[in-house]
Amino acid sequence: MKAIFKKISPLEGTVLILTLLFVLGTLLWFRVSRPAEGLTFVETGETGRTVSAPEQRSAPGMLEGEVLDLNTASQADLTRLPGIGEKKAAAILAWREEHGPFQVVEDVMSVDGIGEKILADIRPYVTVVIPAAEEGGT
Repeated sequence: MKAIFKKISPLEGTVLILTLLFVLGTLLWFRVSRPAEGLTFVETGETGRTVSAPEQRSAPGMLEGEVLDLNTASQADLTRLPGIGEKKAAAILAWREEHGPFQVVEDVMSVDGIGEKILADIRPYVTVVIPAAEEGGT
């Protein structure tokens, strides 16, 4: 084994050691900088009870950061929202046609089959933009 290392010059040995340190440092940095998926951070409150972080809702059909306007979204777009299927999306469109544009997000609770739970699920993914003509603008 010593014969192998005798063939390596001091400069080559230094380069090999520095390369090894670089690779190990990079692997360590990636491991430390990104927490493992699925970890739940838990705090203990003053009462001694365990308090966990609020549950993250997911909308697999939505892109990260995407927000839909309830007044312009199509039926296909609406079905991408959590808890909204074909029937509820059609009901939203029918309500919009009958009553005009939504004035606030909470107006969606006027649609049959949509209550507080579904509103809470879709709230991060929806907004209401009132057309300029509706606002009295030009």
